[in-house]
Amino acid sequence: MRRMDREVTSFPDIIDILSSSTVIHLSMVDDGRPYVVPMNFGFETDGKDIILYFHSAKEGRKVDILRKNPEVFFELDSSHKLIKGDSACSYSFGYQSIMGSGRAVFLETHEEKRHALSRLMKHVGNLDNPTFPDKALDAVAVFSIRSSDYTAKRH
Repeated sequence: MRRMDREVTSFPDIIDILSSSTVIHLSMVDDGRPYVVPMNFGFETDGKDIILYFHSAKEGRKVDILRKNPEVFFELDSSHKLIKGDSACSYSFGYQSIMGSGRAVFLETHEEKRHALSRLMKHVGNLDNPTFPDKALDAVAVFSIRSSDYTAKRH
């Protein structure tokens, strides 16, 4: 990180950044070419690891790519604010962000999917204890990304 003065290292502050962000940009590689999709997500932590949860249709380009190459990079950001200056060159932009990498793992059991989707609904919908019928779980792809390789920044 070039601007070490903007690095966020406090884990509670990192959790605050995750909590305030609703969209993550998930980057994959499709036969040597980059492919990025914005997605809603849920999360939890395990020690200093971040575990991200996603849902998707069972078919499509994203799922095809992840099954071929599960290595991913992600970025999320929030708290956007224009910082005005005396001249055009002294303007800046306030934000907070997290970037990192990990490996997508498709969750297969109903129990795993329920847990992941519950975390997602808690994060994006502030919904506790949602229910998911087995039929709905069978119809959706759910995957997680565990990351210990991430950085956070705030300006």
